[in-house]
Amino acid sequence: MKRVAIIGGGPIGMEAALYGSVAGCQVTLFERGRIADNVRSWGYVRVFTEWKRNRSPLAVRLLTERGIALPPEESTSTGDELAAYVRRLAELPELRGCVCPQSEVLAMARERTLRSDFIDDPRRAERPFRLLVRGPGGEKIVHADAVIDASGVYQRPNFVGNGGMPCPGERELKSRIDYAIPDIEGRDRARFAGKSTLVVGSGHSAASTLRAVGDLFESSPQTRLVWAVRRDVPEHGDPYTLIPEDSSSTRNALHTRANELSRDERVDFHPRTVVDAIAPAGKGFRVTLLASTPAGQQSTQVLVDNIAAHTGFRPDMALYSELAVQIHAATEAPYRLGRALVEANHRQGVGLSTGYAERPQKSQEKDELEEKVVDKWRFSPNDPALLQTGEKNFFVLGIKSYGRDAGFLMQNGFRQVRDAYRLLLADAALDLYQGALD
Repeated sequence: MKRVAIIGGGPIGMEAALYGSVAGCQVTLFERGRIADNVRSWGYVRVFTEWKRNRSPLAVRLLTERGIALPPEESTSTGDELAAYVRRLAELPELRGCVCPQSEVLAMARERTLRSDFIDDPRRAERPFRLLVRGPGGEKIVHADAVIDASGVYQRPNFVGNGGMPCPGERELKSRIDYAIPDIEGRDRARFAGKSTLVVGSGHSAASTLRAVGDLFESSPQTRLVWAVRRDVPEHGDPYTLIPEDSSSTRNALHTRANELSRDERVDFHPRTVVDAIAPAGKGFRVTLLASTPAGQQSTQVLVDNIAAHTGFRPDMALYSELAVQIHAATEAPYRLGRALVEANHRQGVGLSTGYAERPQKSQEKDELEEKVVDKWRFSPNDPALLQTGEKNFFVLGIKSYGRDAGFLMQNGFRQVRDAYRLLLADAALDLYQGALD
């Protein structure tokens, strides 16, 4: 029986544990805090993907067999509701005794093997993995035949400064900057109502914060927004390119509202602009913005009460620094998957960290130029070989597997879980989802 250690008690980590247990493996899941802790931290946010995309056929079957009522497939959830679903998975009989909360994996290696030993030598894979785990009883060593890292990226937000590095003043003021989506409809309302907020970024987090602040305009007329985006606006004139016949009406509505706000007189919109410096100004901030114009670089200072730095996240690779894992230089994802993501982005005309269809793409069809808008999330890696990291039987799954790329969807994570066990158990036909994700 294969011993599988799983790091991270979020949706994909729990799915990996459940799948492995049903497939006959001895699984142990380690979560540094409470189950679904990262999801709980944004529990007030409503996701744009429907439940049918955020739970697997295997989990649905096992929960339904035990009489647990599930929300309709076409409905969406908040982060809190998603976390509650993950906790229900942890309580299934298939995972009894397998889940270890408050247990942090501090380091891992191969038994009696350095990173530089047995390179391209099958003898390396014969050595079990050795994990240093700190739990309620102190530190201990756990051995495993395979390791799945599904620990996510939420703990490592990118800096807001020019070029992705911290700008002057950012480190000192980091504790006052919102790198995660603030709870503007709830506990953070007083901090944003009637105040000015700088939003940096153009992904879904930025659109969510823009919408929440914009909803305060009528009830708190002094509320203002400054929105800085480092890229240019597409030819159609809106920051977000809407996807024709978008499969997600929630996503479409979110982007439509953000586009409307870019034209609102209460919003100071700055395309082609980066953050060059941040300084304290009383209880707020003095922010230096640097815009790229036809005449050259143009510097502007704005005074704001809040900064929402929605510039994405990056993976923490220190955990597997003693393993022979191949990393893609741009994405910081495992190399094979990182390369596939970059190639897919190039084909679809979107940037690495945009997370949505950024601009129309021209293609030659029947000798006529035709504009196309391609949904980045239609890229669904379905090749087990993409999960190979260079270290046999070590897998990075979930949003962490995409590195800095923002295009991950949970349904892709379920495919990854299936494919990882196909590799681990050397069974190309293994599919506990019974073809439902193909």
